[in-house]
Amino acid sequence: MRQPIAAIGERIARWWSRLDRGERRHLIAASTLGALVVVIYVLGFDHRLAGDEVGYDGDARLFAEGRKFWSAEPFAVPHPSAWKAPGYSTFLGVGYSVFGASPKRIELIQALTLAPLTVLLCWLLAARLFGTRVAIIASYLTALFPLSWEFFGLLFPEALAIPLLLLALNLMIDRTPTPRLASLVGVVLGLNLLVRPSSAFLFATAAAAWIVAAGLRGGLRATAIAVVAAVLVVAPWTIRNAATLDGFLPISMQDAAGYGTFNDEAAAEDWVWRPILDDPPSILERPDLAAIPEPELHAELLADTRSYIREHPLSLPKAMWWNGVRRFWELRNPADAIAEADFQGRSRGVRGVGLGLYYPILALALAGLWMTRRRAAIVWPIAATVVAVAFCFAAIGATRYRAPLEPGLMILAALAISAIAGRIPIAATAGAGPRRIGLPRRG
Repeated sequence: MRQPIAAIGERIARWWSRLDRGERRHLIAASTLGALVVVIYVLGFDHRLAGDEVGYDGDARLFAEGRKFWSAEPFAVPHPSAWKAPGYSTFLGVGYSVFGASPKRIELIQALTLAPLTVLLCWLLAARLFGTRVAIIASYLTALFPLSWEFFGLLFPEALAIPLLLLALNLMIDRTPTPRLASLVGVVLGLNLLVRPSSAFLFATAAAAWIVAAGLRGGLRATAIAVVAAVLVVAPWTIRNAATLDGFLPISMQDAAGYGTFNDEAAAEDWVWRPILDDPPSILERPDLAAIPEPELHAELLADTRSYIREHPLSLPKAMWWNGVRRFWELRNPADAIAEADFQGRSRGVRGVGLGLYYPILALALAGLWMTRRRAAIVWPIAATVVAVAFCFAAIGATRYRAPLEPGLMILAALAISAIAGRIPIAATAGAGPRRIGLPRRG
């Protein structure tokens, strides 16, 4: 065990030694700023748990009491459960076990660890793809942009999902895949799935990146290896569900959320997800609903969703457009997004500032994407991600789920800002960028 840890330490030391003094100062400053902003938010925002936070807090308290992987959702009766993906509940439960059942303490820990880690991972990706100047700009943007950092000061799985997604992108984008690298990516994607099942869209990102790097056969082979590795990571939890809950439930009940989108009531309101329906699936009206095993409920709700899509084939592309494009990328009335902040336990002011900054950043990110138009290793994975996101988030009508991709927008926006500040013609930046500093490329 000591040898792998020592090897990792040596690689970090070599990478750090390649940075000059100015780069180190900027990286330290941006990371510190990222942590400080969230600490101020946690201490200054009168935050009361709301929405999903209440459930995560309850699950973590049960975990700290020794009832691991139990939940009181949705009927206020504690029981062994797979109501939510286990990743963040486990993280929170371990935190409560060690530091006490205090949401604010965990929020401060997230601020001091996950926020600067996200800045570092953003730096590494930007520096390797576009050079040090872009990395510096991107790291400060990530540290300061509210829609990037706010979740580190709340009890939401996005706090883990954001750095995990950046780690995956660092390992996938513009790298030649090897079996070892593909296996490592699969492990990271498996962890992503255990935090947020909707992270499945990252498999499309990996496939596109590796097909560009290694050709169709090599790319698909690497993707298959990653899928197998991810399945092996998730499998123990699936086996636990089968043994404890007496049925097949791959990750969580969250997988069956589509019933709240694919119905006539949601269709009449631009496919907004509705947890409570006037005409719900028949299983939700059974008098013994609280006693139905979660795997059975999961299977019935999935069957109801598939049945509706078969009967209304246009519902899937319509939901993809409204939820996977318009809501996900916030191409709607900003007042609707700000109104969601109350239910999610977020600050309306921070949300408003974030949205005010988001639109110019989105425009800059599109300009940065245009500048990379001749770099297939970047353009095709981004295109695959956008399409896969529209599919994976078709059933999720809430904009907070865009958060894990925010640092990617920061990097593309930083590329455009760097070009504008340096008065570099767009065409000149379309190929290879300036000196690259970051994790060594594998393969």
